Amino acid sequence: MKKVLAIVLALAMVMMMFVACKKEEQKSSTPAPTPAPSEPAKSSTEPEPSKSEEAPKYDKYNIACVYSEITGDFWGVVYNGCVAALDELKAQYGIEGYCTAPATASDYTQQMDLLDQVLLKKPDGLVLCPSNADSIGTYVTDKFTDDSIPIIVIDRSCNTTSPAVIGSYTSDAYAMSVGQFEMAQKAMADVDKVLFIHLGISKDNQQWAERSYGFMDKAKEDPKFTSYTGDEPYWVSQVSQEICIQYLQDTINSHPDDNILILGTCNSYNNYAITAVSELSDAKKSKVTIIGWDFSATEKGYMESGDMYGAMGQNPYLMGYDSTYLMCDYLAGKGFPEGASVPFQAVDITNIDSDEVKAYMKTMGML
Repeated sequence: MKKVLAIVLALAMVMMMFVACKKEEQKSSTPAPTPAPSEPAKSSTEPEPSKSEEAPKYDKYNIACVYSEITGDFWGVVYNGCVAALDELKAQYGIEGYCTAPATASDYTQQMDLLDQVLLKKPDGLVLCPSNADSIGTYVTDKFTDDSIPIIVIDRSCNTTSPAVIGSYTSDAYAMSVGQFEMAQKAMADVDKVLFIHLGISKDNQQWAERSYGFMDKAKEDPKFTSYTGDEPYWVSQVSQEICIQYLQDTINSHPDDNILILGTCNSYNNYAITAVSELSDAKKSKVTIIGWDFSATEKGYMESGDMYGAMGQNPYLMGYDSTYLMCDYLAGKGFPEGASVPFQAVDITNIDSDEVKAYMKTMGML
């Protein structure tokens, strides 16, 4: 019995040695797994993220925003954009600010009073929409004699030499005016001749004047278009609303066989044109096309009713929102971006339901 057990144990030891050798053989014949490559080191020549990609580093600034007005289809939306930015900046960084304006858009003396308060309170920065380019421009030159309170001008020109003005945030008025001409070409494609009246705001304000000059320059290249007022637009700021409306009606009535094109350069002048044409006979209305400037719920309604073909629209919400942040960026040492401009959108009866225009309207809270 002992002999049998000895044989069994010997056989078991042989089998164990055989298995061990077999495993070692398999191990030596299988290639070792390739180690995963390590993450390559970042090159010292690789560009760092731009400042625009970095999270802003703002201190607790105090921002004053003084507009020409803060109500109405256009400026009510500018105001909403400004307030939204101020609310965000206060919640995230503790920044304080306010937005105010005179009771009426043309009251530059009251705007001067508001600017006097800005000087007394000494905020870190001022966003300004001047009620009057010359009067407010002179005030800014006389009162803001250094750059201790930097100023960003929005929407229009401010005729000043003050070192406080660090930049302007407006739409490219000339480009928009050229776009207005291109819209007119599309609107009047089926007629041979067009007699147009361009309702200009003021030649003393460059941004306002360019709202007319882009169109008029392009019209000189197209013999189909003839300006009723010659080389200059009809400067509406030099007359009353009643005179302007009567002028439009008289012109249309005296040219019963002509295709008349009326072009606005602001919400108010759009309304002048609509009012003037609304009082005419249907036969005369059919010979008139209106293309406006600025887009709001009012212009949208005019297009839907067939009273207006289209309008060149600035983005009022972003004008108020972006300019507030641009001031904070400047105070944080980022400077004022060269060529900064408010986006604009051409809206007419052919594209008003497009995704592009809907996205534009959404920024203004219209959808």
